[in-house]
Amino acid sequence: MDIKKKICNVNTPEFFSKEMLVTKKSLNENQLKYNYQKQLISDLDYKHKEWSKFAENNF
Repeated sequence: MDIKKKICNVNTPEFFSKEMLVTKKSLNENQLKYNYQKQLISDLDYKHKEWSKFAENNF
């Protein structure tokens, strides 16, 4: 309980900003960008594995 009181008494900024608004459209666009980047990384990882197999067979 003492720890809880100490944490609550500290003047820390709030986690959520009352001044910042994020639209649903913005969230959806960011999610699409994230998924696209994740797919690119996944494709790159797959290509790297294929290239390494090819390199092992040729050397």
